[in-house]
Amino acid sequence: MKVKNLVKIFVSFTFLYMCACMYVNKAEATFTLSVTPYEGGYDLRFGRVSYIVDRVNREVIIDVNTDIGTRYQVIQSVLEPLSNNEGDRIRQSNFLIYGIRGTNRVGTLNVEQEIPVSIGRQVLYTSNSAGEADSFTLVYSIIPSPDILPGSYRGRIAFDLEPIDSTQDSVTVILNIFAEVDVESKVEIKTETGSRNIILKFGENQEFMSEDILFNIKGGFGKEFKIFQEVTQQPISNEGNYLDWEAVNFIGSGAEKGSVISNFSSLSDEKEVIYNSSVNGEADRFIITYILADLPQQKAGIYRTSIRYFLEGMAFAEPQFINSLDFEIEYPAIFELVVTPEIGSGIEFRNLKSREPPRTSEITLQVKSNLGKPYQVSQRISSLFVNKEGEAIPEGYFKLKTESLDTKGILKYPKKESVNLNEMVLLISDEQGSPDTFKVIYELSLPPDLPAGDYSTLITYSILER
Repeated sequence: MKVKNLVKIFVSFTFLYMCACMYVNKAEATFTLSVTPYEGGYDLRFGRVSYIVDRVNREVIIDVNTDIGTRYQVIQSVLEPLSNNEGDRIRQSNFLIYGIRGTNRVGTLNVEQEIPVSIGRQVLYTSNSAGEADSFTLVYSIIPSPDILPGSYRGRIAFDLEPIDSTQDSVTVILNIFAEVDVESKVEIKTETGSRNIILKFGENQEFMSEDILFNIKGGFGKEFKIFQEVTQQPISNEGNYLDWEAVNFIGSGAEKGSVISNFSSLSDEKEVIYNSSVNGEADRFIITYILADLPQQKAGIYRTSIRYFLEGMAFAEPQFINSLDFEIEYPAIFELVVTPEIGSGIEFRNLKSREPPRTSEITLQVKSNLGKPYQVSQRISSLFVNKEGEAIPEGYFKLKTESLDTKGILKYPKKESVNLNEMVLLISDEQGSPDTFKVIYELSLPPDLPAGDYSTLITYSILER
């Protein structure tokens, strides 16, 4: 009887001892989570968010302390999305998160690539197989956008420390988020390069013959408005020559909320509306492209002016100046002669016979010039027409005449004349040195005492200032 009682006492003592050990082990187990904004405090505060900066970043340090030896993960859940008192929300595409690579020691950071902060559960971190303690740093970003209305925004995010394949209780920490959105309404105007100069240059290289000007309407104005441009003066060169208004065209594109000028227009000395906003004056973006026209009669030079941009509408008592850009247009000197068709090594008449009618050949000469100075076009033949045996056709059998193609200058041979070996002036330009075009008609016949065959000569054309 005494033995049985002793056995019962021993078993009871053993059970109590095991329970006590289990209680002590459980009490001593560590499984904690801390969420600390880098700038201190217990809330994530973005402060003032505006278009002055492209984004506002805030860092949060996540620290896991554990000794339970079990894998775990840290999960983020949005309890309350960022919203103001009127219920307006900051969209997910404007509220982003990423983890700074290398701030974790042993586990896997699952958000090394920037992603939106979504409403559902997002696994931020997974421990290694041993479930070791670790820490890492998250970066939260708010990207200002015209769709974000001004106001005070707040939200709440829950961070859950959850064991994997364990009965250990999870741990939750709540982080409050605050942001003060101050959307400043304004219009930004800049060139693609960011300079204050619009530079157009005429030439074979098409790279500089147009330039885009970027307009960014930020924040919106709440009421309908217009943007117009004003050229301060007709572009003028250092030599005192004026650029034709038709030398520069412009057209708009890219507007989504309002309407931008959609037809090609030339610069002028009048104010020109280039953009009409929506009825509510919403934020928008658009492009005005300035394009240099091909005007052969335009004199060479560098022409300068400036363009000012203004804002006017119901919200303004008078037009508001936005910005001014310098405008420079360069027309390089052009002074060249184009021969059509290209005669290459010269003119050749094949299988020429003495008793057949004279053969003819036509050449078109085009003068491209913007120097504004008189010039002349001449020709010189290297020799009389000869065949491959060296037999030459005497002077008097090779003739020419010049023919007008709306020619502005003076044609020297409107009637048929014999071609000689000396320099022959074919055209004298007008006093303005205007570009010009004319035709030369050559005629060749064969004397009866020369054998039939192929006869050729070399003709050189030249253009020279007078």
